[in-house]
Amino acid sequence: MKISLKNSTLNRLLPAALAITIAAAVVAKPGPHRHGTDILHLSIRKAMSNEGVLADAAGQISLKDNVQGNANHQELDIIVKGLETNSTYQLLALVNDDTNLTQVSSFDTDAAGKAALLYRQFGNGHGLGHGRTALPAALNPVSLVRAISIYNDSTQAVLSADLSSADSLQYLMKRDLSTDSVEASLRIKATTSQTQFRLVASGLAPTSDYLLALNGGVVQTNTTDAKGSLAIKSLLENRGDILDIRSVALWDSASNVVLNTTLP
Repeated sequence: MKISLKNSTLNRLLPAALAITIAAAVVAKPGPHRHGTDILHLSIRKAMSNEGVLADAAGQISLKDNVQGNANHQELDIIVKGLETNSTYQLLALVNDDTNLTQVSSFDTDAAGKAALLYRQFGNGHGLGHGRTALPAALNPVSLVRAISIYNDSTQAVLSADLSSADSLQYLMKRDLSTDSVEASLRIKATTSQTQFRLVASGLAPTSDYLLALNGGVVQTNTTDAKGSLAIKSLLENRGDILDIRSVALWDSASNVVLNTTLP
């Protein structure tokens, strides 16, 4: 994915537009240290689209991924109705950077044409809870699931959902990026209306250029202050853009990686 910037504003983040402004500020903290526990809170809700095979087919998806320290709680609920009664359907998903759907599992509808797929995984080994089944390996982690489809036994798509255009989105990520010589932290907060991005670093070379790279492409050149500190603040105007950003990095002027992390 190529990202370009002009006049401190990102013109385009394919496939969606990404507007981003960058500002430098002084950070006066001595020496690298930890910024607390890394956190990821991701919640997505999306109504499934009817593909025209069954007029009454409908579905709803709820996805959650909560990571804090060593704790990791994942849930994926897929509720469908209006399907053929007592019939077998296939669950498929688009995961990570794949361009083709992956078959996840099959399921049967009840006498009313309904089905509830309730997946859960706890990183601490606790029970799944009543009525829930283990999260399939193909969907782990759920934060990398980009789309979900329901196919009938004639390999026709009956229902589908693009999670990058969620009806409801709550995304919070806090991560310590510090190294032995650089103190740094990244914070991203997103909803359906806006996305906020903040990367702060100190312990860099004074009055030197550093490059902000998203998905391996440079989007901005920033100059540290006389103390070697930098703060980058950005606003992504398209709500789905954050789910397309897979890596954040800070490079020096020779394109050497100084800080790097993958998302989410």
